[in-house]
Amino acid sequence: MNNLKGFTLVEIMISVLILGFGLTLAANSYIVALRGINSTANSIEALRLGREKLDALEASSLKDGLSASVSRDILKSSAKNYDYKQEIIEMTLPKDLAKILVKACLSLSWQEQNATKNVALSTYLPRQKQ
Repeated sequence: MNNLKGFTLVEIMISVLILGFGLTLAANSYIVALRGINSTANSIEALRLGREKLDALEASSLKDGLSASVSRDILKSSAKNYDYKQEIIEMTLPKDLAKILVKACLSLSWQEQNATKNVALSTYLPRQKQ
């Protein structure tokens, strides 16, 4: 009986337990990585949509000029809907620049994993032509 070689049932159960624990950690890391990739993709998409809106606003300012205003909309992409807010703000200082420029602020927000995420862009553009 002393010449028998092999593993006992207890040794096999402990090794399966350790293997299961390691696989659980690996699966959890994979899920966390997928969530991070999804969050980054949503942020990049929001930045792309915001940049497109800012470019269109810049083209409009060069053609017609801008005056103070606030507008809201929902931008739809392939995966998400983004709440969009555009503000054109009159500058007060410095006075020489306030005569020719306005501040354009764009913000996009969306729901992601029970939290609100957002992206904001701003620039200075020509004001309404006098």
